[in-house]
Amino acid sequence: MKTYILNSVLLLLFSSAFYAQEKEDSPYFRPYSSSVFNTKEVALSVISSLDKKAQNDLYARIQSGVQIQQIGDYNTVNANLKATEVKVSVNQQGNNNELFLDKNAKTITQNIIQKGNDNAISDFTLHTNYKVNTQMIQNGDNQNIKSIGTNSMSKNMKITQTGNGASLILINK
Repeated sequence: MKTYILNSVLLLLFSSAFYAQEKEDSPYFRPYSSSVFNTKEVALSVISSLDKKAQNDLYARIQSGVQIQQIGDYNTVNANLKATEVKVSVNQQGNNNELFLDKNAKTITQNIIQKGNDNAISDFTLHTNYKVNTQMIQNGDNQNIKSIGTNSMSKNMKITQTGNGASLILINK
């Protein structure tokens, strides 16, 4: 259900005919309000944080270090990770998939799955005091995720892309 909502919202955001109207929520959230994201809670549920059980399940599956599984041709992973504890799992199935991670955090737990061809993920967190726990899944072809920074709303984020040709740019300040 969450995947369907995320895909619907992303489709609306990247379609050429997108009309928005602002609704008052708070002075800090006001620039991000629209008919789709009418409250902060709705916006946060669309790109959802992992609940406590999902976080514990993710921690249990990933072992310390960086684990990479690649099936296909010309898949690349470039990871520059600095933390007291690193647990990263990468699964690339298809051809020409790219992953670039550059992170500096207290702890890093990340699960990345790319199924399809010509998918790309660039994830930068140059310095944060948060424990980063994210999951990024791409199912389809020609998908792109660019994530810059980590804050309290994104430190436990799960992003799922399905279909073909989708792009997401996430800037956390």
